Amino acid sequence: MSRFLVIPGLLLGAWIFSSSQLPAQTETEPVYTAPVGAPPPVAPPVRKGSPLDHLTNDVKLATPTVGYKEGNTNAPDYWVAHRFVDDMGGSGWGWVKKKGDGWGSAKWVALQENPGLAVAPYRKLLLHDADNNWEYKFWGSIAAYKAYDPHLDEMVPVFILQGYEVVGSANPLNIKTGPSDRVRHRPSGASSRNSRPILTDPGID
Repeated sequence: MSRFLVIPGLLLGAWIFSSSQLPAQTETEPVYTAPVGAPPPVAPPVRKGSPLDHLTNDVKLATPTVGYKEGNTNAPDYWVAHRFVDDMGGSGWGWVKKKGDGWGSAKWVALQENPGLAVAPYRKLLLHDADNNWEYKFWGSIAAYKAYDPHLDEMVPVFILQGYEVVGSANPLNIKTGPSDRVRHRPSGASSRNSRPILTDPGID
Protein backbone atom coordinates (compact mmCIF):
# COMPACT_ATOMS: atom_id res chain seq x y z
CA MET A 1 0.00 0.00 0.00
CA SER A 2 2.81 2.40 0.83
CA ARG A 3 4.32 2.16 -2.61
CA PHE A 4 1.12 3.49 -4.12
CA LEU A 5 1.49 6.60 -1.98
CA VAL A 6 5.13 7.29 -2.97
CA ILE A 7 4.51 8.64 -6.47
CA PRO A 8 1.59 10.95 -5.53
CA GLY A 9 3.65 12.15 -2.56
CA LEU A 10 6.63 12.97 -4.74
CA LEU A 11 4.47 14.82 -7.25
CA LEU A 12 2.79 16.84 -4.50
CA GLY A 13 6.14 17.73 -2.95
CA ALA A 14 7.57 18.82 -6.30
CA TRP A 15 4.53 21.01 -6.96
CA ILE A 16 4.79 22.69 -3.55
CA PHE A 17 8.54 23.28 -4.00
CA SER A 18 8.22 24.70 -7.52
CA SER A 19 5.33 26.93 -6.51
CA SER A 20 7.33 28.38 -3.65
CA GLN A 21 10.24 29.19 -5.98
CA LEU A 22 8.20 31.12 -8.54
CA PRO A 23 7.85 34.86 -7.89
CA ALA A 24 4.33 36.21 -7.83
CA GLN A 25 3.49 37.89 -11.12
CA THR A 26 1.58 40.93 -10.01
CA GLU A 27 2.49 43.17 -12.96
CA THR A 28 1.43 42.56 -16.53
CA GLU A 29 2.83 44.05 -19.72
CA PRO A 30 0.49 46.78 -21.00
CA VAL A 31 -1.27 45.82 -24.20
CA TYR A 32 -0.99 48.34 -27.02
CA THR A 33 -4.32 49.54 -28.44
CA ALA A 34 -4.44 51.41 -31.75
CA PRO A 35 -6.15 54.84 -31.73
CA VAL A 36 -9.84 54.82 -32.58
CA GLY A 37 -10.35 54.75 -36.32
CA ALA A 38 -6.71 53.95 -37.07
CA PRO A 39 -5.66 50.63 -38.62
CA PRO A 40 -3.76 48.27 -36.32
CA PRO A 41 0.03 48.61 -36.66
CA VAL A 42 2.29 45.91 -37.99
CA ALA A 43 4.01 46.02 -34.60
CA PRO A 44 3.49 48.10 -31.44
CA PRO A 45 5.35 51.43 -31.48
CA VAL A 46 8.80 51.56 -29.90
CA ARG A 47 8.43 52.47 -26.22
CA LYS A 48 10.29 55.35 -24.64
CA GLY A 49 13.45 54.02 -23.02
CA SER A 50 13.78 51.10 -25.43
CA PRO A 51 17.26 50.55 -26.94
CA LEU A 52 15.63 51.28 -30.31
CA ASP A 53 13.88 54.43 -29.14
CA HIS A 54 16.36 56.83 -30.74
CA LEU A 55 15.93 55.22 -34.17
CA THR A 56 12.31 56.34 -34.36
CA ASN A 57 12.02 59.36 -32.06
CA ASP A 58 15.22 61.34 -32.61
CA VAL A 59 15.14 64.25 -35.04
CA LYS A 60 16.59 63.22 -38.41
CA LEU A 61 19.46 65.32 -39.77
CA ALA A 62 20.33 66.40 -43.31
CA THR A 63 24.04 65.59 -42.78
CA PRO A 64 26.10 64.05 -39.96
CA THR A 65 27.26 66.23 -37.08
CA VAL A 66 31.07 66.47 -36.99
CA GLY A 67 32.39 65.24 -33.64
CA TYR A 68 29.26 63.27 -32.74
CA LYS A 69 30.05 60.02 -30.91
CA GLU A 70 27.98 56.92 -30.29
CA GLY A 71 28.75 53.66 -28.49
CA ASN A 72 32.11 52.64 -27.07
CA THR A 73 34.72 55.15 -28.30
CA ASN A 74 37.35 55.16 -25.54
CA ALA A 75 39.81 52.57 -26.83
CA PRO A 76 43.01 54.12 -28.31
CA ASP A 77 42.94 51.81 -31.34
CA TYR A 78 40.28 52.44 -33.94
CA TRP A 79 39.54 52.02 -37.62
CA VAL A 80 39.18 54.76 -40.22
CA ALA A 81 35.96 54.28 -42.18
CA HIS A 82 34.87 55.84 -45.48
CA ARG A 83 31.21 55.63 -46.37
CA PHE A 84 30.38 54.93 -50.00
CA VAL A 85 27.06 53.94 -51.55
CA ASP A 86 27.55 51.11 -54.04
CA ASP A 87 26.34 52.31 -57.45
CA MET A 88 25.64 48.69 -58.39
CA GLY A 89 23.06 48.43 -55.63
CA GLY A 90 25.05 46.21 -53.31
CA SER A 91 24.55 46.04 -49.55
CA GLY A 92 28.09 47.02 -48.57
CA TRP A 93 28.48 50.07 -46.30
CA GLY A 94 31.90 51.30 -47.44
CA TRP A 95 35.60 50.84 -46.61
CA VAL A 96 37.41 50.45 -43.31
CA LYS A 97 41.15 50.38 -42.59
CA LYS A 98 43.20 50.28 -39.42
CA LYS A 99 44.47 53.58 -38.07
CA GLY A 100 47.82 54.40 -39.68
CA ASP A 101 47.38 52.05 -42.65
CA GLY A 102 46.96 53.20 -46.25
CA TRP A 103 43.70 52.86 -48.15
CA GLY A 104 45.27 50.10 -50.20
CA SER A 105 44.70 47.80 -47.23
CA ALA A 106 41.07 48.85 -46.76
CA LYS A 107 38.27 46.28 -46.69
CA TRP A 108 34.86 46.74 -48.28
CA VAL A 109 32.43 45.78 -45.50
CA ALA A 110 28.86 45.34 -44.45
CA LEU A 111 28.02 46.67 -40.98
CA GLN A 112 26.77 44.54 -38.13
CA GLU A 113 24.97 47.02 -35.90
CA ASN A 114 24.42 46.82 -32.15
CA PRO A 115 21.02 48.39 -31.34
CA GLY A 116 21.21 50.23 -28.05
CA LEU A 117 24.97 50.69 -28.45
CA ALA A 118 25.87 51.82 -31.97
CA VAL A 119 24.02 51.62 -35.28
CA ALA A 120 24.95 52.71 -38.80
CA PRO A 121 25.42 56.50 -38.84
CA TYR A 122 22.98 56.98 -41.72
CA ARG A 123 20.10 55.92 -39.47
CA LYS A 124 20.22 59.40 -37.96
CA LEU A 125 19.86 61.03 -41.38
CA LEU A 126 16.89 61.96 -43.52
CA LEU A 127 18.35 60.03 -46.47
CA HIS A 128 20.31 56.80 -46.18
CA ASP A 129 22.95 58.08 -48.64
CA ALA A 130 23.33 61.57 -47.13
CA ASP A 131 26.71 60.60 -45.64
CA ASN A 132 28.16 59.34 -48.93
CA ASN A 133 31.93 60.07 -48.93
CA TRP A 134 31.98 60.96 -45.25
CA GLU A 135 34.65 59.56 -42.95
CA TYR A 136 34.36 58.19 -39.44
CA LYS A 137 36.41 56.65 -36.69
CA PHE A 138 35.05 53.16 -36.07
CA TRP A 139 35.57 51.02 -32.98
CA GLY A 140 34.96 47.32 -33.39
CA SER A 141 36.41 44.39 -35.30
CA ILE A 142 36.19 42.38 -38.51
CA ALA A 143 34.06 39.29 -37.98
CA ALA A 144 35.35 35.78 -38.62
CA TYR A 145 32.42 35.28 -41.03
CA LYS A 146 31.07 37.08 -44.10
CA ALA A 147 27.59 38.25 -45.08
CA TYR A 148 25.86 37.16 -48.26
CA ASP A 149 24.64 39.98 -50.48
CA PRO A 150 21.76 38.60 -52.59
CA HIS A 151 21.62 41.75 -54.72
CA LEU A 152 25.00 41.03 -56.30
CA ASP A 153 25.43 37.37 -55.37
CA GLU A 154 28.64 37.93 -53.43
CA MET A 155 30.12 37.49 -49.97
CA VAL A 156 31.04 40.66 -48.06
CA PRO A 157 33.32 40.98 -44.99
CA VAL A 158 31.46 42.09 -41.87
CA PHE A 159 32.53 44.86 -39.49
CA ILE A 160 31.03 44.50 -35.99
CA LEU A 161 30.37 48.08 -34.95
CA GLN A 162 30.89 48.95 -31.27
CA GLY A 163 31.11 52.73 -31.60
CA TYR A 164 31.90 55.59 -33.96
CA GLU A 165 32.83 59.25 -34.21
CA VAL A 166 31.98 61.52 -37.13
CA VAL A 167 35.15 62.97 -38.70
CA GLY A 168 33.74 64.87 -41.68
CA SER A 169 33.23 64.84 -45.43
CA ALA A 170 36.09 63.64 -47.64
CA ASN A 171 37.07 63.27 -51.27
CA PRO A 172 35.97 60.09 -53.06
CA LEU A 173 38.45 57.23 -52.87
CA ASN A 174 40.00 55.76 -56.00
CA ILE A 175 39.32 52.17 -54.95
CA LYS A 176 37.36 49.45 -56.73
CA THR A 177 33.99 49.18 -55.05
CA GLY A 178 33.00 45.87 -53.50
CA PRO A 179 34.87 42.83 -52.20
CA SER A 180 38.21 41.99 -53.77
CA ASP A 181 36.79 39.09 -55.78
CA ARG A 182 34.04 41.15 -57.46
CA VAL A 183 34.45 40.91 -61.22
CA ARG A 184 31.18 42.34 -62.51
CA HIS A 185 27.52 42.72 -61.65
CA ARG A 186 26.22 39.18 -61.19
CA PRO A 187 22.43 39.13 -60.83
CA SER A 188 21.12 36.11 -58.98
CA GLY A 189 18.05 34.00 -59.68
CA ALA A 190 16.11 33.67 -62.90
CA SER A 191 17.26 37.07 -64.17
CA SER A 192 20.71 35.57 -64.84
CA ARG A 193 19.12 33.48 -67.60
CA ASN A 194 18.30 36.48 -69.81
CA SER A 195 21.25 35.71 -72.08
CA ARG A 196 20.88 31.93 -71.64
CA PRO A 197 17.20 31.05 -72.21
CA ILE A 198 16.01 27.64 -71.07
CA LEU A 199 15.45 25.37 -74.08
CA THR A 200 12.14 23.54 -74.24
CA ASP A 201 13.87 20.48 -75.67
CA PRO A 202 17.67 20.53 -75.33
CA GLY A 203 17.87 17.59 -77.73
CA ILE A 204 16.49 19.64 -80.63
CA ASP A 205 18.61 22.80 -80.56
